[in-house]
Amino acid sequence: MKATIAAIASLFLASVPAGAQEWFSPGYFDNWAFSNQAADMLRRSQKQIFRGNAGEALRRPQAPSRTAAPAVPPITRDQVQRIAGRLAGGFPANERDKASRIFVELYGKYGQLERQLGLRPGDPAGAAAALIAASYMAHADADLGEAEFGTLYSQLRVPVAAAQDAGFQAVEAQVTMAILAAYLAATREALKERPDPARSAELRRAGGSYLRELLGVEPSKVRIGSAGLELL
Repeated sequence: MKATIAAIASLFLASVPAGAQEWFSPGYFDNWAFSNQAADMLRRSQKQIFRGNAGEALRRPQAPSRTAAPAVPPITRDQVQRIAGRLAGGFPANERDKASRIFVELYGKYGQLERQLGLRPGDPAGAAAALIAASYMAHADADLGEAEFGTLYSQLRVPVAAAQDAGFQAVEAQVTMAILAAYLAATREALKERPDPARSAELRRAGGSYLRELLGVEPSKVRIGSAGLELL
């Protein structure tokens, strides 16, 4: 089934808070301060979930994990609100509260994606897979299907679970990646309905930037297909 993530994004785009949908067509991916804030938080997320060189970890041959992943403590609403507030810090001062509320709402909508794609609730490997997939779709203007996403998720479970076994706490990584994945996917769906070449170019750049921050390689070297994620 193609365009699974896009189809889910389309569903939760229709149910975002009143007055928020206009944000997804232009987005804020051309905003220098927001882009820098998101990049800084993703750099910390990368250290939390990969503990070093993500490209090196993901290039190692890995069989899909069949072992039980470590338990994920529930993420509280207060934690989500704090992290959403930090991410919204890149917005103009008079828009930060609104941005924070929308990001909290998007994290709640991300739970729909977890259920429909078969991700464990609160699993940082799932959030990483969702952001990598959404970033790739935005950058390459490509749709991914359920099987391709499932393979990507399986690939990520091994290195991410290793970080969790070592005692790393990935709450900020989980929430940051989930929000940005939802924001990218919803913006891309909105641009399908209201095309805007300049905004599409900004979205493409944002997707490439997020791939670079998480994977440590140029986005042109990232491929996602039937074999899952490949780094050229």
